[in-house]
Amino acid sequence: AAAQGHMVAQSYLAELYNFGRGVQQDDGRAFELYRQAARQGHAISQSNLGNMYRDGRGCEQSHERAAEWWAKAAEQGDADAQCNLGDAHQEGRGVPQSYERAVELYKLSEAQGYALATTSLGACYTNGWGVDQSYAEARRLYELAVARGESAVAPRNIQATNANIQQVCPL
Repeated sequence: AAAQGHMVAQSYLAELYNFGRGVQQDDGRAFELYRQAARQGHAISQSNLGNMYRDGRGCEQSHERAAEWWAKAAEQGDADAQCNLGDAHQEGRGVPQSYERAVELYKLSEAQGYALATTSLGACYTNGWGVDQSYAEARRLYELAVARGESAVAPRNIQATNANIQQVCPL
C-alpha cells in the first residue's frame, strides 16, 4: 500500500524504518516515506518530518524546514507539532522568537493532554515568558504533567517552584 502512495501506510512504514522495528533502521528511508505522506497532508508524518529536519536525520538539518512542517501539522491539531513549534518560537529556532506565540501553541497542545506541552507551559509561568509570572500556576501545571506521565522534567520543576515560593513567601 505504501508503494501505491497510501499516506497512512507510508507513515506506518516510515515508523518501522525510523525505529528499526522489524527492518534495519534507516533514517534516509524513514525521511523519504514521512515526506511522501506529509506532502499528502498526513499530520503525524508532517510532525515527524519536522523532527527529522530538526535533528538532521535522513536529511540536512534545517530548523526552518522543521518549523514549516510542524506548522502544517499544528494547523491540523497535532499536539506534538504544536508543542515542538512552541519550543521553536520560545527559542527562536527557525522562526522569530516569540514567547507569546509559544504560549499560544503550548496551550493548544496542553488542552489535548500533551504532557510535554504542560511542562513547557509551566516553565513559561515560572519565568514570566509570554504570561504574567505565577508560581502557583506553574506548580499546578507541573503537577498535572506528572499526573499525565511526564517524569523527566516536571518533578524537578515542582521542587524548584516550591523553593521559589518559599523565597517569595517565607512562612
